[in-house]
Amino acid sequence: MTAGAPPLATIVMYHVVRASSNGLLGRLKGLDLPAFRQQLAYIRAHYTPVGLFDLVAAADGTHTLPPRPIVLSFDDGYAGHHEVVFPLLADAGVPAVFFPVASALIDRSVVDVNKVQCILAASDRVDRVIEIIEAAIEREQPRLPLPAEYRAQWWNPSRWDPAEVVYVKRLLQHALPDRVRRPLVDDLFRTLVSADEKGVAAELYMDARQVIDLHRAGMTIGAHGDRHLRLAALSRDDQAVEIDGALRVLDIVGAPRRRFAYCYANGEHNDDSVDLLRARDCSIGLTTRPELARIAPATLLTLPRIDTNDLPVRADAEPNDWTRRASDP
Repeated sequence: MTAGAPPLATIVMYHVVRASSNGLLGRLKGLDLPAFRQQLAYIRAHYTPVGLFDLVAAADGTHTLPPRPIVLSFDDGYAGHHEVVFPLLADAGVPAVFFPVASALIDRSVVDVNKVQCILAASDRVDRVIEIIEAAIEREQPRLPLPAEYRAQWWNPSRWDPAEVVYVKRLLQHALPDRVRRPLVDDLFRTLVSADEKGVAAELYMDARQVIDLHRAGMTIGAHGDRHLRLAALSRDDQAVEIDGALRVLDIVGAPRRRFAYCYANGEHNDDSVDLLRARDCSIGLTTRPELARIAPATLLTLPRIDTNDLPVRADAEPNDWTRRASDP
């Protein structure tokens, strides 16, 4: 590292990690146990795992990071984080941070992003789901833009999904107004997935006892929204409600509501989000912007993360570009 340059760290983001392809988790995109085990071996061979708050200490100059520091972060609080991930991390002595969604953990609600994933996984025909969505849009004419206008804006591939899947996700997650979107999501979920939302939540997510287990074992528990809402789409007052609701997760594990870690739902935030977190004495905030993180006081509330798919899932893989860049000054 050149003199005076902020230290560089890798933060990797995980969502679903599962032991088998059975059940609801098996129908969602994610990493299976053999792949996670191999990736963890690759990480240990090429990086030095550190705790999330080691980055905070490095930013204020009270801690020096080791070569190629990496933080493992797990979003949404899926059941596999306790059943699959935790035993492997504990055996290897690898620290990590977990970000359960408060409403999923405490209220046993299925968050909209998972409802949409389940809808897509349960449907053999994405085109049929699109027909249902666009029929709902047509019924709202002229109060809504035409389907063609929505397609022009949202029918684009992402890093991981084809255009038609991105289109469904965007419209059902945030692009449609809530008065149209929420009843549509709930109806599709009941029809295609299950009418028992609490039962689905019990299958998808960790419960309070399991999150307490992680905390007592030394894992970091952070906040990830109350209902997993995109903060940038909310008013400042509504952002405050979403953030304060998220902090219920800290109460569950007996952690103080200060100097905590926050992970923005879908990575979305704005100046209000950062101001509100700073006012609540939040120490560190994570986004989904795919980049390595420069660790400095000014960056701590908006740190980028790479995705699990950005790293190899073979223990003997050669260092890839992300890993080579992690050694750059």
